[in-house]
Formats: sequence, structure tokens, C-alpha cells
Amino acid sequence: MIEPPLVLDAAGLDALAANRPPDMFRALLAEAHRRRREVIAPTVVCAEVARGRRRTRALEAAVSRHDRSRGERPAVRLVNTDFHLARQVGAILDQTRRGTEHVVDAHVVAVCIPSGGGLVVTADPDDIAELAAAVPAARIRSVQPSG
Repeated sequence: MIEPPLVLDAAGLDALAANRPPDMFRALLAEAHRRRREVIAPTVVCAEVARGRRRTRALEAAVSRHDRSRGERPAVRLVNTDFHLARQVGAILDQTRRGTEHVVDAHVVAVCIPSGGGLVVTADPDDIAELAAAVPAARIRSVQPSG
């Protein structure tokens, strides 16, 4: 089985883009790296973070931070929404009877499905848990980036 990814929602991407990420978040990234766990975020989450010039530039720097000449991976892999993922997001919203105001969080849950789960870095653990209930086969846990 694939090692479940570390999945970032807006709070996770904000922490990644911070000048000094919270200690808890740095520990999560270090553990993910040690376990060779992929760090991912749905691309649509960037829309919640890319607000204003300063935040947008910090986000751009964070998602492109790596040295290709040394074979390094980016700090986070962005997952684009294709039709298959969009259908999964729609099914999650339908099964939980949630509106489109939860479409970004539903993306966060949906990107966990291929690996059978994930550890979601979020400031909204209750929302993620409610949406994750629609995917009982996937073990989805959440943690706040600052502890």
C-alpha cells in the first residue's frame, strides 16, 4: 500500500509559505520527509491563499522551492482537478449534503482517496472530518499546523 500523503489545505499552505513556519508544522514536514511520504495540496487551495501580492509571492516561492539540479522534489506537489477528481468532489458534497461553499475542503478529502487516506493539515478539522465520513474506505486524520 502507498504511504498516505501529508495533505495541505489553506492553513497548511500558509504555514509552508510562512517566513518561520510553526514548530508543529516543521515537525510534520520532517516526519513526512523521513518516511518518504508525499506532501500534496489540491491546486484549488491556492485560490484561498493567493490573496494579495505578499501572500501570493510567498506561496509561489513555497510551491516551487527545490533544487532540480540535485534531483530534489518540490516541497509540495499540487494536484490539479481533472474530471475524475471533480466527480469525487461532487460525490463527497452530495453524500454529506454540503453546499459548494465546501468545495475546497472536499477537494482536500478527495485527494486522499487514491492512497487510502492521508494526514490533513488544516485549521478546520471538524469540516474535514464531516466530509471524510463520505469516504469510509479512506483513513483521513487531521491536525492543526500550530499544534
